[in-house]
Amino acid sequence: MTWTAFIVQYDAQGREKAEGYFAFHFAGMDTEEIARARAMMQARGVAGDTTDLDGLRLIGDAGSIVALEAAQPQDKAKGIAFEAARRETLFALTQDPRHLVPLIDRLDVREDRDAALAAQAIARHPLPSFLTPALAARITDGRHEAALSWIVKAWLSARGEAIWQVPVFDANLPFIRSVLSARPAARAALLADWQA
Repeated sequence: MTWTAFIVQYDAQGREKAEGYFAFHFAGMDTEEIARARAMMQARGVAGDTTDLDGLRLIGDAGSIVALEAAQPQDKAKGIAFEAARRETLFALTQDPRHLVPLIDRLDVREDRDAALAAQAIARHPLPSFLTPALAARITDGRHEAALSWIVKAWLSARGEAIWQVPVFDANLPFIRSVLSARPAARAALLADWQA
């Protein structure tokens, strides 16, 4: 039954496809089925399917890491959605934040949608504290307003807050709102006053 559940999702289209993969799609598969599912998702993911790329975080292995690292030259041609999914999956498989760090520079692109996608990707994960100054600079410069809420969340993550968890987000919501409503020049003081 599990292989059937996987194939239904693998062959899905539109909104059903966009719902992505969950652990139940692979629960109960034997080793051969997992390897087959991984190969199918990896091939389609590297070719540009971000849903399959994201799903690899659940069943990827060392070979998936190699394939996703080798796909880096495709980032520019395939766009930010591909790059963000590739980097997030690499982070999920390795727990190495260096896979997410290049997305910081993507916050500076002209396209608001691209900057927002990069900001969302980094804000969903624990970030190293050395990213705090780079994120703070983007919060206070007034040029990143379209992605600002996600950049503030990423800044909190770099400060050690598990902002992707609902109770942590809720506890920090007054601070996030205060930063979003402040003029860019006033935000530095708010960041300096925040206490983890």
